[in-house]
Amino acid sequence: MNDINKKIVELRELGYGYKKIASELNTSISIVRYACSKQTYDKLIGFCDHCGLEMKSVKGKKKKRFCSDQCRWQWWNEYRRKKDIDRHE
Repeated sequence: MNDINKKIVELRELGYGYKKIASELNTSISIVRYACSKQTYDKLIGFCDHCGLEMKSVKGKKKKRFCSDQCRWQWWNEYRRKKDIDRHE
C-alpha cells in the first residue's frame, strides 16, 4: 500500500468523507472512492438467508439478506406457504 492510500485509510477511519479527504490530499474524489472500495474494513461478510451463499455488505448500509432477487422471491414464497399451513392447523 503506497503512502497516499495509507493516508486515505487513516482519514477515513477518523470519519472524514470522500470530499474532505480529496481536498486534504489534493486529489480527486474518484481516487479516494476507489482506494476506499479496495479496503477490507468497508466490507462485512454475510450469508444469503435462502441459499447460504457468502456475500459482501457495505458497512453503514442496510445489511443484505439475499444474494439475488431469485433467492429473495423463493424464500418469501416458502415463508408464505409455511405461514398459511400454520394458520390452517
